[in-house]
Amino acid sequence: MRKTNQSGVTLIELLIVLMIIAVIAGVSFPALTSGLSSIRLSSASGSAATFLTSAMNRVDRREESAAILISPKENLLAVYTAASGARPARTLDMPKGITIEGTEPRRFLLMPGGTAPRVTLVLQNDKGARSSVQIDPTTGVPKVQRIESAK
Repeated sequence: MRKTNQSGVTLIELLIVLMIIAVIAGVSFPALTSGLSSIRLSSASGSAATFLTSAMNRVDRREESAAILISPKENLLAVYTAASGARPARTLDMPKGITIEGTEPRRFLLMPGGTAPRVTLVLQNDKGARSSVQIDPTTGVPKVQRIESAK
């Protein structure tokens, strides 16, 4: 007489495991998307600070004036020089989910050997978190800080 030993998983056990996985995914998904939005905001703030710094360095290095355009409507930063004409020399588009606060475009003129203008740029992600990028007019060094919302 042969005895067959069958091993395996029943349908009920499989459904229980799938339900546990679904509950864990449902609980962790909002935290994951919130974390990604914060990372995206931090990255965009760093990119904006680097963009503004490189524009100021370009003016001093090439000894030609330039204009920085901050356009909330188009959600981008642009640098215009005399050589670039009507087309921007460089642009920085904000990533998806990140917006520049404000309604009207702002322009800042950069002159070779001149001091850096007082530029403040406030970015906001789709979850409502805000971050500011400020250029210190004395040193020209960017300062990125998170803006805490008042609750």
